[in-house]
Amino acid sequence: MTVADATFGPELFVLGRIVFAGVLGYLAVGNLLDLESMVGYAESKGVPLAAISVPAGSLLLIAGAGSILVGAFPLLGALAILAFLVGVTPTMHDFWTLEGMERGNERVHFLKNVGLAAGALVFAAVAGPEWPYAIGVGI
Repeated sequence: MTVADATFGPELFVLGRIVFAGVLGYLAVGNLLDLESMVGYAESKGVPLAAISVPAGSLLLIAGAGSILVGAFPLLGALAILAFLVGVTPTMHDFWTLEGMERGNERVHFLKNVGLAAGALVFAAVAGPEWPYAIGVGI
């Protein structure tokens, strides 16, 4: 069975793409709008070349989210999102090194990113040029 065969499958699939891409796009744009703070935070976590890697990572996330949203090269988009999350999550949300409320806060962010990475894996698994309500180009 494909997405197109399921009852309300195409509509639910496009709604999932919109929500997934919207969340990631919102997070990435937030990073760019508060770039000075985000670079400082990344530097405090030991991220090399934070002044370059933070905006570059945010732009990578926007590109991946846009790809999933419109259905253009969705495999590349899902892999871009996954690359961002695999690189960022253990570095920026290292809850196991912290104590108290800070530990709990970073654990939530870590788990949120793990869930988003799982979503990216699902989109990668079903990536193809035949997504419903999509531009329909891909590899």
